[in-house]
Amino acid sequence: MITDFAAWRNRQLKGRSGWVMVLDPDEILSAPVDFSHLDKRFNYAFCRDDWFLGRQLRFGETAAVRLTRLIQPGTGKWVGKVHERFVSKLQVLYLKSPKILHRRQISLSQFIDRLNWYSDLRARELNRFSAWKLLVYPLAKFVKNYFWHLGFLDGLPGLAMAWLMSLHSLMVRIKAYEKQVK
Repeated sequence: MITDFAAWRNRQLKGRSGWVMVLDPDEILSAPVDFSHLDKRFNYAFCRDDWFLGRQLRFGETAAVRLTRLIQPGTGKWVGKVHERFVSKLQVLYLKSPKILHRRQISLSQFIDRLNWYSDLRARELNRFSAWKLLVYPLAKFVKNYFWHLGFLDGLPGLAMAWLMSLHSLMVRIKAYEKQVK
């Protein structure tokens, strides 16, 4: 099982040239990319349509996600053990089309298992526990997702996603505490 997504992605880029499109196993593109119009002075990011509990999330934090996924090897590197991002010396342009379609085909139990696993990885990245962050981050995460980003307009899936992202934030901080006291 992968425990450092950035390191894994960086290994995948070794020896590659030209454009590389990076997608997760549960992602597809809404249409093909026209490579003839791409400018080599940039890497490219895409909007992602996120699906949860059988419904597209049009609001909330996930609706605003822009992911740098069309890259030129040698222009940067992936950083972060989980929720990795591509850091490059090139500027990033955002493409409105195509979109990345992220259609999770998993149960709520499977999603919670993933949150547990991802929170383990993220807690290992944190250098120290912060009681302040434990008190503030989970609640702020919920408020941001549900109210600020209008997640309530997505109905029950929006409420569930806001709570689950808040739970993830709480789990990360408690696991960081647990790591510190061992």
